[in-house]
Amino acid sequence: MSPGYFSALGVPIRRGRGFDARDTSDSKRVILINEALAQRYFPGEDPIGRTTDRGMIVGVVGDVRQAGLDRPATPEIYYTFTQNSAATSDAGLSLVVRARTRPEALVNAVRSAIHDVNPNQAVFNVKTMSQVVKESLGDVNLYFWLIGLFAALAMLLAIAGIYGVVSYAVTGRTQEFAIRLALGAGRHQILNLVLGHGSMLLAFGLALGVAGALALTRTLRSLVSSATSADAITLAAVGMLVAVVGLAACVIPARRAMRVDPNMALKYE
Repeated sequence: MSPGYFSALGVPIRRGRGFDARDTSDSKRVILINEALAQRYFPGEDPIGRTTDRGMIVGVVGDVRQAGLDRPATPEIYYTFTQNSAATSDAGLSLVVRARTRPEALVNAVRSAIHDVNPNQAVFNVKTMSQVVKESLGDVNLYFWLIGLFAALAMLLAIAGIYGVVSYAVTGRTQEFAIRLALGAGRHQILNLVLGHGSMLLAFGLALGVAGALALTRTLRSLVSSATSADAITLAAVGMLVAVVGLAACVIPARRAMRVDPNMALKYE
């Protein structure tokens, strides 16, 4: 690392200082550590000034998720380029440029500036931070799309199943409704009877579904650290959709049954 690296990336210095001009090849070897390392190896202590086999700790920086945004930060040690030039030359170097305009517009200018210093220096793998973040979440986004697709298919199957079962149950009572009409029941009373029975079944099913969703969310949180808690808006939207489908499955066959001639139903009985 070199002075200005953390400010260019927007990584905060939590304690101590960052690398600066004092850190040369002739000065005492210094290092920076991240918060994850400080919490693991120096819990409740101030690590600034502590001397290790890697160098003296002069600062603590914020955590950076190097492996991906879907994974927690791991303990890290940062070295200054001026004191580790041999190691960094073998591993290669990365140049970080902070821009106030569109980063893509600076690629040629940065490439030219590097070639002005060393015409033989290869410049490759040029990416914006947005691209880096997008690539790090590629697998996670794929999983989310697949989960969303399967969830949508499951929702369609659930809606079809709910409508089919409730509609069949109401249709099976067609002769009962005709007899009730023949005995003097009003059509609105039949409709209220169907909606009341259907609402009870839907409420019971929704209660079980919400309980199962909350239990599954807790299980996912124990397996995936980035999983969030239950989304009340999503649960409410799904519940409303299921309720509307269930009520439609009650109303449509009930209205069809109310058009049956009561005399025909009585004659059949």
